[in-house]
Amino acid sequence: MNSVPALWDGVGSADGARLLTPATLKESTEQMIRRALLNGDMRAGEIYSANALARQLGISNSPAREAMMTLVNKGLLELVRNRGFRVVELSDTDKREIYELRLQIEVEAVRRVAAAGVSTSETEFLRAAAQRTVDLAQRDDMGDYLEADQSFHAGLVGMNGNRRWTDIVENLRDLSRVNGFYRFLATDHYLAESADEHLRIAAAVIAGDAERAAELMVHHLEYARPRG
Repeated sequence: MNSVPALWDGVGSADGARLLTPATLKESTEQMIRRALLNGDMRAGEIYSANALARQLGISNSPAREAMMTLVNKGLLELVRNRGFRVVELSDTDKREIYELRLQIEVEAVRRVAAAGVSTSETEFLRAAAQRTVDLAQRDDMGDYLEADQSFHAGLVGMNGNRRWTDIVENLRDLSRVNGFYRFLATDHYLAESADEHLRIAAAVIAGDAERAAELMVHHLEYARPRG
């Protein structure tokens, strides 16, 4: 059983506690585990111990276990009775279903936002969030890039004002990225191209061109289409 993912290698308990933000221990721990899952630092099929993780971070078992149970409910981890938590291993069918759902609901969300029009503050957010992904793509930092990518997409969908819609999109995006599935974006020119597409999507939404925004989003999601 793998007790602690590579994300925390070399981090002592006191240092680990200092990594936690002023948010609750459970929320901070959940974000750290989620990042390890999306980066591929936690491997599919491996079993991880909440107790070992809690010891290394210098926190009690309760917030670590609660964080991992939340990720179980989101479909990113599986509870293995009396052993710990296993990273989910998505089948080709799982990946195809997630991709097809994203095409349906994420594209429609973007179309509606563009058709409704965006405010000055929303325009500023879209431009800044898209540019941040471009900047991070140049730094070739997949961990930070994926977080900025999520912020851009969730923020855009969230402009519909439907929290459940946003939650569903965020969860589908996480499911499609678990196990470091998007690491291939760091090769060749894919990461820069993906970031540049954010700029074009943002421009279409800001211009109120709903059909163009939807068309660009369909093309953008091509990177999430299961291969093979």
